[in-house]
This record gives sequence, C-alpha cells and structure tokens, in this order.
Amino acid sequence: MLRPTTPLDDRTILSWWRAAGEAPVRDAFEALAEHAATVAQFHRPICLSSGRCCRFKDHGHSLLVTGLEAAWVLRRVRRRVTVAETTSARRNGVCVHLVEGQCSIHATRPLGCRAYYCDSSGGPWQADLAESLHNAVRRLHDDLSIEYLCAEWTYLVEALSQADGRGLLPHGLTP
Repeated sequence: MLRPTTPLDDRTILSWWRAAGEAPVRDAFEALAEHAATVAQFHRPICLSSGRCCRFKDHGHSLLVTGLEAAWVLRRVRRRVTVAETTSARRNGVCVHLVEGQCSIHATRPLGCRAYYCDSSGGPWQADLAESLHNAVRRLHDDLSIEYLCAEWTYLVEALSQADGRGLLPHGLTP
C-alpha cells in the first residue's frame, strides 16, 4: 500500500511513536541497520551522492516504510521540519531531508535507503536485502503487536509531522 485510503488516526500514530522509543524496537532497528551496512560493505556499491535516490518522483521509485519505522527514524533526526515542508516535499515527490542535493539524515536514514544504490551493476542483492529488511520489520510489528501499515515515506513523514503540529507527539518533531 502506498497511501492509505482513510486518514491515519491519532491513536495509531501515537502507538508507533511510543513504541519507536522503547528499547526492543530501537535495538531491533539498530541491528537491522547494522546488518544492512554489513551487506552493503560486502557488495561495495558505488554511491554517486547525486541525491537522485531522494528525488523519488523524478527517479521513478518509491521509498516504502512502515509507520513504526518512520517513527523510529524521525525520533532520531536532529533536523526538524515543519508541516509545510513535509507537505511540499510529498507533493513534489522528494524526501524532505534532501538538503542542497544531499541526505541530511544519512546516519539515521530508513532501512530502504540503506538497501538502495543508484549503482545497478551489483546484481539482485539490493532487492533481496530490501525484502529481507522489510520482512524483519513486519515480524517486529507482529511480535510486539504493533499496528502494521506500509506506505510511502513522504506520506508517513507528513502524517507524523501533522500529528506533531496538533501536539500529539511527546517531545515533538518540529522546531
């Protein structure tokens, strides 16, 4: 699912936000990020640092994440963004964290970003890694009984930003 057909309810968003701050979720995502780094290091893909991967619409792809993963990433981001910025980014099909052609959250980026490289010479390992990471996140949702929704990154960032704008998220996202 890329975009839900019904708006996300505050209860669901808050449950993702709270769970993303708990040790079992943090530890699981950190282990998955380390695994992705190990796999990428083995394959040694070339990162062109072009920012194309962050311009989803222009580059012809989507970054799919779960609500829990979006909350995990955004809880760790130091650069805060406004609702207007997230809405504009979603409409333009770019990541709101693309700043001056570079990823401003590279160290805290989503798992899908860790499995995607513009260098396509390495074979199917990127798709295999992305699928295994997503399956692990799905299992995390199931194991911890956390509501599962997989959607476009830009949609979920905007939804979390809007929830924060309503004062829903403890410790917040916005400046």
